[in-house]
Amino acid sequence: MLNNTLKIGFVIIVQFISGSIMYSYYLRKFAKAEFGGIGDGNPGVLNLWKRAGWKWGVTGMVLDYLKGIFPLLIFILTGFISNRYAISAAALAGIAGHAFSPFLKFKGGKSITTTFGAWTVISKWEGPVIFGSILGILYLYVKIRKKRSTEAEDAIIVLFAFLGLLVYTFYNILKGNYALMILYFGNVAIVLYKHSRELSGVSNIRFRRRNS
Repeated sequence: MLNNTLKIGFVIIVQFISGSIMYSYYLRKFAKAEFGGIGDGNPGVLNLWKRAGWKWGVTGMVLDYLKGIFPLLIFILTGFISNRYAISAAALAGIAGHAFSPFLKFKGGKSITTTFGAWTVISKWEGPVIFGSILGILYLYVKIRKKRSTEAEDAIIVLFAFLGLLVYTFYNILKGNYALMILYFGNVAIVLYKHSRELSGVSNIRFRRRNS
């Protein structure tokens, strides 16, 4: 029992460290680009893309996606870890590492790209396709209507995508996969926290409209 607990703890810690490596932050150094004054200034893929261009942005996106998958997938394939709850917790740890990187004084990105990686490990193509499809459709809708979305609108779009994942999560719970709740609700909590500034802006706008 102790040996198994140590294994689980080891995998969670390693996946957290993997997630906490801020590739976009280091790539912008190679690109000699600064994040200050761009968007919310966080060291994530979107701001790297805006400041350094799409080539650097795509590179950062791929790396952030992969760190949500590895090394957890290797631990699973080799049989080092098999407990569903432990795997779900480790996948969440990768997302948390990106959001609160100890290498950047516990600052980090919004964790959206790493979320895709984590859900790929847990659900193969199903979770990422649902999440990505909703994101894509809503972003396209906003772009057609007004060409450019605000940070607040981006945050709302992300939340709608998580509503789609909620349906998928409950479907799996009905099939007996209770462990998926760890990843889903932990993931939502992190994303809500990382988007709190944008969401509070939406609340303030609505409050002013009601009182005007």
